[in-house]
Amino acid sequence: MVTNFNIRPLKPNVALAAALLTLAPLSAQAASLANCFNSAPVYNASYTRELTTDENAPGKKLIVPGHLVGEGPEIEANCACPPTMSASTDVLLLSLAGSPLPAGVAGFGYLTSKVDVDVAGYINAVDSPDGGGLDKIDINSYPTTQRLYAKEAEKSQEARASVCSDATRPAGGTPIKRKFKWNVIAATFYIKKPILGEEVIPSTLVVQNYACLSTGSHCDRSDPNVTQVSNIWLSGKLTAPLSCTINAGSTIEVDFGNIVSKQFRARGEPPAAYALKNVDISYHCDGPAVGNEDKIKLTLIADQGTAEGSDQLIARMLGRDDIGVRIYNENSAAVALDGTFAFPVTLDEQGNGVVRIKAAPVSTQQKSPAAGKFEGNVTVKMDLR
Repeated sequence: MVTNFNIRPLKPNVALAAALLTLAPLSAQAASLANCFNSAPVYNASYTRELTTDENAPGKKLIVPGHLVGEGPEIEANCACPPTMSASTDVLLLSLAGSPLPAGVAGFGYLTSKVDVDVAGYINAVDSPDGGGLDKIDINSYPTTQRLYAKEAEKSQEARASVCSDATRPAGGTPIKRKFKWNVIAATFYIKKPILGEEVIPSTLVVQNYACLSTGSHCDRSDPNVTQVSNIWLSGKLTAPLSCTINAGSTIEVDFGNIVSKQFRARGEPPAAYALKNVDISYHCDGPAVGNEDKIKLTLIADQGTAEGSDQLIARMLGRDDIGVRIYNENSAAVALDGTFAFPVTLDEQGNGVVRIKAAPVSTQQKSPAAGKFEGNVTVKMDLR
């Protein structure tokens, strides 16, 4: 008879249980798929915007509404799938984004001498042509050294849409390929210096997307099978129209006084002993123009045209063919009145400036003009070169 009977757990069972516990998490580890994408297509996005006076100031941030969608192709995956993969295996997608832009002001990438930009990427947009409803991948450093990522919720199986190459597709897999397109970005511009006229954004590489396909769970962003899948270029322009007021918006009137007809002795020459009339053309331009005077062109145009044979130097008068007006700059050099002569423009810190001209009536013929009143108009025009 056995008098001492004890039930003791066997150590091998404990070891086996421990081994089973360590195996459990292995089944959820990611198995990334290799050689899925063999090219990174180019996508071209563009943006044009006219700035308000308030927007066109140093330090202003301009958020682009919605998304910018780049034109370019859809792509397919042709992964080297493992033999353990089945047609019902879930294939997961990790999307990443970064920017090669050099550093601009804090939090922005350098774009032009006057404008920087902060951009963001998005996940696969093949099913969202306008970019709506996609998860955004923020970009926080320029140039990007640590790409940010988004784990896409959508899963696919080889039975529905294939990511495997023809040679490695599992039994029961469909030949219909799964499509991809990383072509959507978000953008916020930063105004470093006021824009006058337009600031052209040359075609610039702003966002690069990367992707990794896997089974079991999502890839890690450091996975060796993370592959570049897009280059998104941005171009366009930001415009700010010239805003200047000439003579506070009022007409400049020049009274030539009473002149005896016989004082006109030669065609195109002021009357004898006649003092040229001094005329000041004052103007004011908004802040962005200050420091950009070289972009502003001030010209004169005769409203009734110029006298025939005068080399555009004599403004015609209303209802008179025998008398006209010549304009001179402050150095007494004759000024063409067809908009081709550009006066130098200077502005003080408040945006104020003045151009000083001289004016005189002249005969358009070799004989003296007929007695009587004469009247005409010359338009002062300021625009951008």
